[in-house]
Amino acid sequence: MKIEINEKGQTLINDVLIDEEIFNQEKVDYKVVERQQQIDDLCMWISESKSYNDKYAMKEDLKFLMGINDTFIFSSISTNDFIAESDDEEEFNKICKEILELNKK
Repeated sequence: MKIEINEKGQTLINDVLIDEEIFNQEKVDYKVVERQQQIDDLCMWISESKSYNDKYAMKEDLKFLMGINDTFIFSSISTNDFIAESDDEEEFNKICKEILELNKK
């Protein structure tokens, strides 16, 4: 499935405009993020973190994100989990379908 964020910052899945309330009201456990922005954020957070455990977890996330080429990925709102189409296409598509179903309601 194809994910995009348009010039207005709105999410599209397979060219279907997604109601932002799905993400704002946390109806799904994931939000769409730009991989490169997430890498930039992690680099900043790692440099600011004082906790070894936090730094370790963020470095592991950074390694994962730098090892994929996807432009947009899903980031869990409750954990530090990322789902990328290139890494787990089945789970990625499952989340896309769930969002598309919620968008119909």
